[in-house]
Amino acid sequence: MTIGYTGAWQSKAGLLVQDTGNRTKPVSQSAKVKQMLALVGNDPNALNIAEMDRQKLHKNVKGFDPENVSVKQLGNLSAFLRGKGLISDITAMTLQKAGGKFDRFGTPEDVDAKFNALEYFAVQLDTIQTNSIKGDKYASMLIPEYKKAIYVLQNLKTYGMGNGRTAPTDKGVSAKA
Repeated sequence: MTIGYTGAWQSKAGLLVQDTGNRTKPVSQSAKVKQMLALVGNDPNALNIAEMDRQKLHKNVKGFDPENVSVKQLGNLSAFLRGKGLISDITAMTLQKAGGKFDRFGTPEDVDAKFNALEYFAVQLDTIQTNSIKGDKYASMLIPEYKKAIYVLQNLKTYGMGNGRTAPTDKGVSAKA
């Protein structure tokens, strides 16, 4: 019986990659990850889009891709969103700790390595749910936060891909009755 990764596979920033000499290529999402993301679904109300538009934050998240983000970028973005009052402290902390590898002193290693944050949270959520079924009460309290982190990442991706939605106003419109 083998414990850990065998062969030409290695873990890098929460993502399993195949070691092909000098290059590493990411492994596509497994069926289990896709199933977990489908079960979690999507919550369009996880972020207040109207408030983001009011604060003109579209340029800050334009092009955000949770499937190709570094630990440092995700940490900075979560601190930024928490500072703007868009996510809770717990959600920000959950996002900041995502995908990080730490040395024995607790210092993050390789914070610029890209990883798939949605895949990371789906795998973690699956592990937490398994532990919850086994009777771990702490794990059952973490489930809503990990789901919320997935919702926030999905909403940021959607918001970053768009042009910034704004609520219609009558500002600048003049009409004679």
